[in-house]
Amino acid sequence: MNAKLLVPSLLAVSLLTACGSTPPSPEEQAMANQMKQAFLAKIQGMSLPVAAQQQQQQQQQAAPQPEIVISATELTAQKQKIDETGGAAIFYRKKDGIMIDGEMFHDFEGQVANFGGNRFTGEFTYAVENFDGSFTLKYHKAKSTEAPIKIATVWKRGDRYEVKTVTGKTATGSSVIPTSDGFIIGRPGSAFRYFIDNDNVKNITLLDNYHIAKHQKGDAASTGFILLEKDPRDKGDSVGGLLDSFKEIGNTFGLNKFDDYVLVSLDGKTIVPMDVGLGGKDVAEYSNCERQNAVMNKCENVDFKESLYTKLGLPNYSHYFWSINWVQTQSGPLAIYRTSTKIKIVDINNNQVHTAFSRTLGVNEFDIIENADGTTGIEARLGFSKEKINDIESFIKNNTSDIEPIQTLQNS
Repeated sequence: MNAKLLVPSLLAVSLLTACGSTPPSPEEQAMANQMKQAFLAKIQGMSLPVAAQQQQQQQQQAAPQPEIVISATELTAQKQKIDETGGAAIFYRKKDGIMIDGEMFHDFEGQVANFGGNRFTGEFTYAVENFDGSFTLKYHKAKSTEAPIKIATVWKRGDRYEVKTVTGKTATGSSVIPTSDGFIIGRPGSAFRYFIDNDNVKNITLLDNYHIAKHQKGDAASTGFILLEKDPRDKGDSVGGLLDSFKEIGNTFGLNKFDDYVLVSLDGKTIVPMDVGLGGKDVAEYSNCERQNAVMNKCENVDFKESLYTKLGLPNYSHYFWSINWVQTQSGPLAIYRTSTKIKIVDINNNQVHTAFSRTLGVNEFDIIENADGTTGIEARLGFSKEKINDIESFIKNNTSDIEPIQTLQNS
């Protein structure tokens, strides 16, 4: 400590506290007490190392502000106020957000990362990515004159998610799926569905050996179905690896079917396996590369990571997200999925699977088209050409060929 800094302070205190035989006045005594406190605080601060002082200041500045908690009644009232205006809309996913009735939807606070929407009511819940890596879940309705409302905050802790609603409810899980009326949080072997109305939570029982798929293209709330993915096998098991390879080959030649992805109704009563395999989710990421010539690099390392898009930013059409979709229609829920050579439509209520498109050399991709009149179409790319069905409900009602029952779960 620098002695020069102490002399003036000590002198001032001495002058005010020791004035000979004359006792200090009340004003002088109060001033002396204030200077003593300031002096002692200064001594305490100077005795701390610089690093400790900085850490103390950072902790004071970074202290989280307590979140405002509202009642379930207030949250329900906020939702009902939004629902008084607005209506049906067509939602379309984009890489950088969502389009509603042909226009990009933007949120002032950040980029829209995911959503669940009901095209018949226009209700939707979406996630906004925040600058600190957390996400804000908000509820809105297409064309509503009211502003969106916040329903929860989501933090990612490693491979886990922590959710806290504006009413104070907290939950953790391995996945968080926005739905048009709230959200679903998944855990191994179970899941929980949160409803904005009445701040209600309902348990969902999952199938053994399955978990909620990370990416959901259909809205669970409006369709009544959620997509499950089979638990991964031990990749270190060479026998398991060989079995997976043989299964891929057999599926290509129509010798067996996959059940790696299954739609399950939220009440657990209906199971819809789809002939789509786990393979194709991962995209290769190369590192430690050296250029060999104008067209070739030699890389020492390669990692495979799940991705919806390739390195060039194009859709990774081998990923299940682009191969499976399900929608609510005027005649009930329909699922659409792509195998290596066909695109099939599952009429869930009537337990029938219709082949919509078929090509021996393979089907590239398909898009679901939700029309303003409430009908649903499908467009598929078959090689270099495109084919389209304008109304898939009408198609399955009139189709009389290439119909099969919904497949069952395999024993393996």
